[in-house]
Amino acid sequence: MRLADLDEIRKVDRYIEVTPDAYPSSIGPSSDEKDVNDKRTLIDILWSDPRGGDGYGPSYRKGKGVYMFGPDVTRAFIAKNNLQCIIRSHEVKSAGFRWDHPQLLTVFSAPNYLDTGNNKGAFLKLTQLSAGSDIDIETVCYDAVPHPDLPPMHWQEHVMTNYPHLTQIMKKKVGSLGFDEFGDSDFEGLMNFDEWEPAEADAFQEAFKFDRYGREIS
Repeated sequence: MRLADLDEIRKVDRYIEVTPDAYPSSIGPSSDEKDVNDKRTLIDILWSDPRGGDGYGPSYRKGKGVYMFGPDVTRAFIAKNNLQCIIRSHEVKSAGFRWDHPQLLTVFSAPNYLDTGNNKGAFLKLTQLSAGSDIDIETVCYDAVPHPDLPPMHWQEHVMTNYPHLTQIMKKKVGSLGFDEFGDSDFEGLMNFDEWEPAEADAFQEAFKFDRYGREIS
């Protein structure tokens, strides 16, 4: 695995659409095509999840091009880019936040996610006391409050009526899922966020020791 640096990330084209086909196709051999690599980078930055053990490999959501990374990957990225820490979102945390790695903080601002999570929400206060000093990170947690007395989907109907150009008609997927399909939960019993697909993990790790020319990656 080769870690990107911040300059490479800045060059990623944000004005592209990550289509459903982009997720499974992000798993494959390395490419020189900028569009392919930009989509892979966006997917990885947006959806990859931390795990407790070292390494990098496909998660149970590998069909969506989603990977997991360990504290060794976090340490290497921070050292390479001279960062204090990484702050991310995407996963529900029962307390509203969690230090998944010593230098990786997840914060989630939606309390009682999907009206079933019973989780707190959180936001961060960042303070730098002097130029060049570390940034002080203060977590502020809060509970959910009752919904406004409005009918379900009130704001969706408002947007569709007044701003139809912002909406698209989508066919609802039928079927019952045993967990949140997009992995936005770390609650016990739904899934194990500290494991990737065991049948493929060893081969995946071995493949990332060499580049496409067969040269060993340090």
